[in-house]
Amino acid sequence: MPKNINRRSFVTTTLSGMGAVAFGNGILASTKIPYMGSPAGTGKKLIATTDYFDNIIGSKFLFGRKHLDALHKYLASIGVTRHQWIVEMIWNFYDPQPNGFDLLAEAVKSAHKHGLEFYAELKPFEGGSFGNALPHSMPFAKETYSLRDIRGIYPSARPFVAENPHLCLKRRPGTYEATGPVSAIRLVKNDDKPTRIKPEHLSIWTSQQNNGFVKYNGPVSFRESVEWRPVFPKSKECRIIHLEGLQLPANHKYILIRCDKADPGGNFTNERGSIVELTSSDGNMIPSILSMGTVNYDDLRQEYENNLYEKITRYFQNPEVREEFTNREKAEKHYCDFYSFDERIQITAPYTLDKEGYVAVACGKPEYMLGNLHPIYPEVRKHWLDMISFCLERGVDGINIRHSNHTRSPEDWEYGFNDAVIEAAGGRTDYPTIRRINGNAYTQFLREARELVKSWNKTFVIHLYSQMLMPDDRSGRTNYIPPNFEWQWKTWIREIADELEFRGAWMLRPENLRQVLETFAVETSDANKPFYFQGNMKELGLNGPYEYKFTRNELEMVQNNPAYSGFVLYETANFTRVKENADLEESPDLEKLLKNYKWETR
Repeated sequence: MPKNINRRSFVTTTLSGMGAVAFGNGILASTKIPYMGSPAGTGKKLIATTDYFDNIIGSKFLFGRKHLDALHKYLASIGVTRHQWIVEMIWNFYDPQPNGFDLLAEAVKSAHKHGLEFYAELKPFEGGSFGNALPHSMPFAKETYSLRDIRGIYPSARPFVAENPHLCLKRRPGTYEATGPVSAIRLVKNDDKPTRIKPEHLSIWTSQQNNGFVKYNGPVSFRESVEWRPVFPKSKECRIIHLEGLQLPANHKYILIRCDKADPGGNFTNERGSIVELTSSDGNMIPSILSMGTVNYDDLRQEYENNLYEKITRYFQNPEVREEFTNREKAEKHYCDFYSFDERIQITAPYTLDKEGYVAVACGKPEYMLGNLHPIYPEVRKHWLDMISFCLERGVDGINIRHSNHTRSPEDWEYGFNDAVIEAAGGRTDYPTIRRINGNAYTQFLREARELVKSWNKTFVIHLYSQMLMPDDRSGRTNYIPPNFEWQWKTWIREIADELEFRGAWMLRPENLRQVLETFAVETSDANKPFYFQGNMKELGLNGPYEYKFTRNELEMVQNNPAYSGFVLYETANFTRVKENADLEESPDLEKLLKNYKWETR
């Protein structure tokens, strides 16, 4: 990394070296960097990252020593000098194995044998609850290491998170509790135009859990009205169908409204978060979430059978779970009218009642953002430090901390209001105060992590994520980083990290990506800290031939701009496939491209 880069000269270099580069969303700028062949400049570090889950999930075998050696031999041959390995305790392959095979320790040995550095990459906030939930009627117990809330059972979770779900980010008080039975249902259209839906087209079904709905035959009155609603970007009149005078069972928190009028010509449309309103007998609104659709057991079962998911997930090692999930007769009872409430779907996405044929809602909202632990709790920080110690004890050369994760919510602005946070805020719940306290707690963890890593004389790397500065540009996407944190990245650069890695190139349009990169790079250059650019992996693949236009432009930027110390190939599953006999399939087009550049050697 060049010393003492002047801000003025850095910005000039950035503009000339990156101004023609366009990444996010697979779009090239109209002005393109001419391909220069073997560029001038000093050798930059070439890094490769492996998410072991993705390397094995498409196959039916776990890696042994010969598979690790095959991967490391290939990485060394294409110029990689550092291999980063994402260590995730959600899966059981880091548990003690009967044959004594310690996956992480063996991966370290293999990397060193082939002349590579080996870093452990950890995601503190990646605790579980992503993917498809299972029906509430499936077995659930502490020893199954699973999570449960109003959406269903999540089979994939770290043991610590499964044992301590109350330590996850908590929803703001008063925004998730469902009080009293539903007395009225309002179906809201996003305009005031007449609807073809009539009372005889609708029926109400209810359940005390998310499956096995029964038809409601109690009192109900129907009427229509046109009322103002706060439709974005401004309020307007909306047509509303009222189902009133209901006497639903008090313990039935799941409601299914079926519409017999359903075909492609439907037009009773609104945003997912606005099409249904529930009220109690006192007229108060009841919080609710809308289902994203039914779950097909056959599709789910096939998905699980075709990969290692059942084998590497502790939940499915429970005999009772396996019997209920794999026995078709039993499983079909669980999956009868089971609806997914996966909150990763944006609440602003459109939903058409008389096209889909139903709406299913759950009363209430998830109390916790399950999986996203909160660092304000000392036991959470200790858990994260224990993960780091686990890696250090196995001989890794460094620790890389990544904040992004796969637990997301379209209403993430409501999370991070844990009791301990509000207490530290003196009872205040305004966003600036809450974000500052949350951010201070996370920076405290990073300081503690640095102290631990440096006690082993190892290198400490921290991710800088695009969403820390700018929201995801892609339509309908939710945030990958925990909400309501003041991300104190300038402090991390100046005082905590030895090196920094950028992630998130594919999430931003070119003009926004450029702003983010220049903002981060000025600070890392001033601090004289190595700054690595993680490439847009969306273009990487095994089936060619590829032009790799975006990857080539990214490589040009890194090679020609002194602010960047190296390039990160993310991830090895995108451009390699290790076969069971340890043969390796790779991308010759990528390999050929990389040879055009000068890389640092060890």
